[in-house]
Amino acid sequence: MKKMIAMSVVAAFATMSFASGSAGGDDLRAELEQLKREIAELKQAQAKINLKALKKQIREIKAHDAGDNIKWNVDFRTAYDVIGYKFKNGTSSWNGIFSNRLWLGMAFAPTSNIVFKGLLSYYKAYGQMTNTFGANFNYFDWIVNETPNPNGELRVKEAYWLYLGDSFLGADIPWTASFGRRPATDGLLANYREDQKAKSPLGHIINTEFDGASFKFNLENVTSIPGMYFKLCMGRGMTNANVRYAYIQPGFVYGVQNQLIVSGSGAEYTKVPGYSNTDLAGFIFVPYDDGQYSVHTTAFKAWNLPGVVFANAPMIDTNGDGQPDAMQGNFEQVGNLYGAAISFLAQGIGDGINDVLDDTNAFISFAWSKTDPKGNNQMLGMTIPTQNGPMVVGAAPGESKTGTSIYVGANWPCQLIEDARIGIEYNHGSKYWRSFTYAEDTLAGSKLATRGNAYEIWLTKELIGKTLTAQLRYTYMDYKYTGSNGFFANGGTPIKVDSQLGTMFNALDKAQDLRLYIRYRY
Repeated sequence: MKKMIAMSVVAAFATMSFASGSAGGDDLRAELEQLKREIAELKQAQAKINLKALKKQIREIKAHDAGDNIKWNVDFRTAYDVIGYKFKNGTSSWNGIFSNRLWLGMAFAPTSNIVFKGLLSYYKAYGQMTNTFGANFNYFDWIVNETPNPNGELRVKEAYWLYLGDSFLGADIPWTASFGRRPATDGLLANYREDQKAKSPLGHIINTEFDGASFKFNLENVTSIPGMYFKLCMGRGMTNANVRYAYIQPGFVYGVQNQLIVSGSGAEYTKVPGYSNTDLAGFIFVPYDDGQYSVHTTAFKAWNLPGVVFANAPMIDTNGDGQPDAMQGNFEQVGNLYGAAISFLAQGIGDGINDVLDDTNAFISFAWSKTDPKGNNQMLGMTIPTQNGPMVVGAAPGESKTGTSIYVGANWPCQLIEDARIGIEYNHGSKYWRSFTYAEDTLAGSKLATRGNAYEIWLTKELIGKTLTAQLRYTYMDYKYTGSNGFFANGGTPIKVDSQLGTMFNALDKAQDLRLYIRYRY
């Protein structure tokens, strides 16, 4: 375009010069005619260009260049935790722990309806842990990164692909399907204290990593109800498959047949005797979400859950004080579990009352769990041999038990500190409450699994926007029953802390965690 304007100016100047009758008029006339022909040729060439097609081609090239790469992000947190425990006999234990956690996130979208996402995780305490000296010295902290190790230490926290569909079976129902290692930690409600976007599950009852699949159906268009969706979730927490070459191990006599040592059948990935797959299936249903007020529900069933089953033998003395303080046991699968939760969330209270309420998040959630023992297993109980015969504590053999939990919280902009939020949370769990919150990031134990009361207050401050932040958090757990952080079977037995048996076992009474962290995200 600029060339055409310049030539037009030249042509106009030449015409003026010719019209003035100056010397060399014939030459100027010839040059003018030549310029006119060139301009006509340029106009013809420009007319042949398909500008729309050219713009589309440029967009496709840009989209390809932008999407033909894995996009990385970094989340690095350095934390210092002060951990404190108080036991029933009045003793206490304290420690201070520095830790680093690095998350390397990745995403790739080869097309508009296929997305891959992954998250690599590195999380460790500063320095070598003392009680691992007897383990393989390849993992000794001083040399671990310069030593060939039998297992890779770059752990995959998440890895899944996501398909996005515009309609389902001809109906105006956008839907997604996903398979892989699921984003199943730091879900809704629990995400506020973690200062990050909510992931898949309801954090009140599920906060643990697993491999599986999900299928989500957005129902808003067909129901005209804001934010309504249904999501089917399923996962596997434990496989029943044996490891490869499970029957070939040094120093082990496999069997004798005709005086010859037999080194196994050669079959691989066979079933482990006595074990079945530990699976979970359930759904998330959001009946309403207008962006400010929302309701979230979930329900699931988990099969073949494991726990510690104590042998039918007298208690043993493990610390040499002459008092029995432990029982021998094995890790076994003992039954199934049903779970459900309903949560009410307000992201902003009222409409224009004041700036603080407009930016306040408040929630209340109720959760329920019920055990389903297999045969005469004790899913949340144990039988202790005494001089007067067996004594049943907690659930009897084959007995199902129900537990409940309440979780409430609120967070809002801090009025005293700029670019900061403050939050308070409380939860209460009953005697037989059991959650799937084993991955909850509180070093003192999962507060949402507490059989008793838990209190928490936190302050998150932006130092350089969301790129560099800091948080101070205090968690206090007041246990009423033991087994809060256990699995199932005898190890999950709820013994009342303020009881004679609780005193005999020196039950954990209180736990607390004061954490300060600095976090970099990019």
